[in-house]
Amino acid sequence: MAYRDLNEWIETLEKEGELRRVRAKVDWNLEIGGIVQEVFNKKGPALLFENIKDYENAFCKKLFTASLSTYPRIALALGLPKDTPAKEIIKVYMGRVEKLVKPVIVDSGPVKQNKLMGEKVNLLGIPVPKWHHLDGGRFIGTCDGVVTKDPETGWVNIGLYRRQIHDRNHTGLVIVHGQHIWRHWRTYKKLGRKTMPVAVVNGWDPVLPLVACSSQPPEVCEYDIMGALRQKPVELVKCETVDLEVPANAQIVYEGEVGLDLETFKMEGEFGEYAGYYQRKASPKPVFTVNCITYRNDPIFQGTLEGVPINEDHMMESINFSALIWNFLNSQMIGVKGVNADPSTAWANLVVQLDNSYVGQVFQAASLVWGYDKSNFVAKNVIAVDEDIDIFDLGKVLWAWAYRVDPKRDYHYFPGLYGASDPVIQAKDRIGGTSYLGTKVLIDATKWIGHPRDPELWNEKFPPSAYPDEETMKLVRKRWEEYGIK
Repeated sequence: MAYRDLNEWIETLEKEGELRRVRAKVDWNLEIGGIVQEVFNKKGPALLFENIKDYENAFCKKLFTASLSTYPRIALALGLPKDTPAKEIIKVYMGRVEKLVKPVIVDSGPVKQNKLMGEKVNLLGIPVPKWHHLDGGRFIGTCDGVVTKDPETGWVNIGLYRRQIHDRNHTGLVIVHGQHIWRHWRTYKKLGRKTMPVAVVNGWDPVLPLVACSSQPPEVCEYDIMGALRQKPVELVKCETVDLEVPANAQIVYEGEVGLDLETFKMEGEFGEYAGYYQRKASPKPVFTVNCITYRNDPIFQGTLEGVPINEDHMMESINFSALIWNFLNSQMIGVKGVNADPSTAWANLVVQLDNSYVGQVFQAASLVWGYDKSNFVAKNVIAVDEDIDIFDLGKVLWAWAYRVDPKRDYHYFPGLYGASDPVIQAKDRIGGTSYLGTKVLIDATKWIGHPRDPELWNEKFPPSAYPDEETMKLVRKRWEEYGIK
């Protein structure tokens, strides 16, 4: 299902009992962050804040958050029944992204209903929270899409890059080494440009933040991925002041340019990162100058709380990383039955389910995972398990770890990069300010393929599990309502 806009997504969530409107007056300064944290802790509903202190008469009065913080709501976002298991959601994602759907250009749309230009631009008219008490300010860029274009090839990228508000028309823009926006940045600098055009899209179909925070292959336009996931082209309109296109039905669009020269940078941060820690003090970052804001009538600002797992970002990325890495493994090897970039560790732990059909399969899977484009942000630890282990049940994964692992034999270490937000190595040891050299771990929690078959174990290589046989379980499940057990 393709959602026309954020309003239709909100209506769907409300019909499904997955949304709560918060009509009590709340403070943008820390209180909203605390409410959202408690909702994450309790796996609660999406939230629409409708009465925010200091914003009763602003052009934007409402804040929407937490809509993709559970698997059932991610299923709804993809047009699936909300009881769809996580593994099936990932399979649907994998299948859809193999058939890209190009966007189409339209003449206009609701996002053009209102325009603020020049001196009228006012980011402070949007109810952006100060999410955490240690944050260096208010972060407007936590659940949207930053649009840039390669000036030589025309490749368009839409990514999710944090932005702290500096004043009414300036924000920071964090550009990390290796990210796709960084590649565009380098091309502009190579051409001798002083600025790079940027547009930011806030509030649209839920696939916008889902895809913007993902790690798609280079040279692939995220609008094509969004179209594939929603199975309908993204309708785009041209921006007012920059040569970029944005969804016509978006809530808010900010247009402007980011300075490329170091002397234009401004102190930005601190910010609670996805790994759940504050990794560094404020530091100089590029500045995004907003020259134009377009927005629909009665716009809704969308944001989310970052920090200790499990939050909305972790849930979105667990689907993205699981699907993209599983597709990548399938293109290079056989026997991969599932991948879970588990949200409980912000994807540091990646569980790979294998059919355990040949010697070296476990090592092949781990080496491919660590060769994946964004492996410095995911899969610090790879845990390989057999087909009988539900990789989305961490209790079962830990059971395999406890009784199928011989630490001397089954722990394997690999040199690799960690992301800048990993607190294991101190900031002084960063390479280029963005990555760490560290050690990754493969934990082979499969039934060891080197055992001989044992007559004492029913001629199996490993003791059979003490669990009812499948025929008995089928019978029990078929008759369950008859037993009167609730």
